[in-house]
Amino acid sequence: MRNGEKKLFKLLKSNVFIQTPVPAIAALVVTFLLCSGGAAWADSSTLGGIFCTIYPNVKPFGMLFAWIAYGAGAVFVVQGIHHLRLHTDNASNNPLHRALMLWFGAACLMALPDFIGTIVGSLYTQQTAGGTLACTGGSSGNGGAGLDGMMTGFISNIKDPLISIISLIAILCGLYMIVRGLMKASKYGFDPKTNSIHSVLTHIGFGALLMTIGDNLNMMMTSVFGTSSVTSAIDWTTVGSMGASQSFSDAINAGLEFVQIIGAIAFVRGWLILKKVVEGGGGNVTLAQGLTHILGGVVAINIFAFLKVMDATFGTGLLN
Repeated sequence: MRNGEKKLFKLLKSNVFIQTPVPAIAALVVTFLLCSGGAAWADSSTLGGIFCTIYPNVKPFGMLFAWIAYGAGAVFVVQGIHHLRLHTDNASNNPLHRALMLWFGAACLMALPDFIGTIVGSLYTQQTAGGTLACTGGSSGNGGAGLDGMMTGFISNIKDPLISIISLIAILCGLYMIVRGLMKASKYGFDPKTNSIHSVLTHIGFGALLMTIGDNLNMMMTSVFGTSSVTSAIDWTTVGSMGASQSFSDAINAGLEFVQIIGAIAFVRGWLILKKVVEGGGGNVTLAQGLTHILGGVVAINIFAFLKVMDATFGTGLLN
């Protein structure tokens, strides 16, 4: 029994359940047995419908990260008990803080929703999970056979589904970062250089920021434009002395709505770049690149308000 116990604790100490692909595959199978995704190809008649079919099938990956966190937390609890026993036998070679860090990380991992709520509540007074989370494909009717009508129909069909998917991806990335940060915190007592406090806080902090991407966007929009709301489309029929046709106005608005989609992507990418910068700069990323993506994304998302500001600044008087 003594030898069997040693082999078990040696296996747990090696973190084999986290570092080998076998448990990850098992966790994936269990997750998709417990978590049902959306019906495959429920609405594939339009591109927006395809995006909204992908959306519910990606959601179970959030539960996958949660189950990994629960499993890792259970492993760390057992590891903590083992190291506490080793500490009683040989305190000089097995310091007490190793067991304490393992138990701290395990507690946070096994209480993941409450821990995330605590971190998010420390950043914001009112919390929202993300941006647009209800995926609904827009109407694909173009109201005409012209290129302007096709562009209007295309953008109205894909805009909301794409924003929903971008928000969901940001939330999943944030959840992954938080789980990884807590695992690093649990292992801090063994290798402080690899699992430094700086790395732990970076993962948890930016993970919380990405999980609350909607709050981040509202905060940045208020800082830049003084309001968190996105203004409505501009009436382009007032442009020029002779005015412009309604078809021209609809086509320009559709083009600017596509700019809003690019802005949402840039906004999320900006936070990912800043995380790399704070960690020490992976690749050629810089602070300027991250801030440019975030601020540029905010401007692109509210491109209509930005154009009105530019119109008032230069006094052209073209826009209402």
